[in-house]
Amino acid sequence: MSNVTTVPAHIAARIAARQQSGTKSAIASAIVKEGSNIPRISIRAGRYRLVEDGVETTVGVNLDTIIVGANPHVSKVFYGKVFDAAATDVRPDCWSNDGLKPDVSVDKPVSDACGTCPHNELGSKILPSGQKSKMCADQRHLAVVPAADPTKVYSLTVPVSGMKALREYFKELGNYGIDPEMAVTELGFDDAASYPKITFKQKGFVPEKAEARIDALLNSDVVKVATRQLAPNQVSAALAAPQKVAKLAVPAVDEAYEDESPTTSHAVPQAPTEPPVAKVAKEKPAVSPVKASEELTAKLDSLFDE
Repeated sequence: MSNVTTVPAHIAARIAARQQSGTKSAIASAIVKEGSNIPRISIRAGRYRLVEDGVETTVGVNLDTIIVGANPHVSKVFYGKVFDAAATDVRPDCWSNDGLKPDVSVDKPVSDACGTCPHNELGSKILPSGQKSKMCADQRHLAVVPAADPTKVYSLTVPVSGMKALREYFKELGNYGIDPEMAVTELGFDDAASYPKITFKQKGFVPEKAEARIDALLNSDVVKVATRQLAPNQVSAALAAPQKVAKLAVPAVDEAYEDESPTTSHAVPQAPTEPPVAKVAKEKPAVSPVKASEELTAKLDSLFDE
């Protein structure tokens, strides 16, 4: 392949278009099996890390992102073993990406349905503080692109400890009429927590020249794969023979398999498909626009220059 680095303009354009859409060659995928290797963001040891193809790149305690997708269901994950911070490659015993039933790839499901699973009942797990929790933990799967390099979609698993902060962040944006995909979201960690607890903060806004690209991602297959709504081998389904029920990706290990603080409070879980409803309507806060730094704005603008 001595000419592999000499790429004609028309081929380069097709490569760029394929990378932007996140699709793969059906021919190459038939030979090179990538399985469930989805680019993801790890929060191991309180650091954001970009993980892809076995390579982990540590970013730090903050990461600027643009949220481009979310699984509409509350997902579930159950580990039969006690959390071990030193353990590696520990897989869950049972999980559900739609929060309704175990994934088809689970060897020994605890129950046929999440709604009747004893591990999904509040009180099936008691924290050291005496508070009631669940053996099968809730989590949310998001799809994000790093604001500094919005060409790659990553999967981000938000553990139950960060789900309240995520809901409140989305509600706050909604108070100003801002959709999550319009904002640059800074991911951080709660310094008061003894474990990696994700926080969300608006850092700025998506530049105008980036809107078309972000909009194109919102309902794309690559986003559905990242949020566990579509199996990787279904992306090119139109070019392949009809398949049986496809297996979705196994949940990320370190994000879900965490030891929560005894002081963490747990609300009674709602049905996976029902959004939480506030008991008392609160008055909208005074508008306090968040401005992006000149450095971040310049960096985002340069990334989307034609």
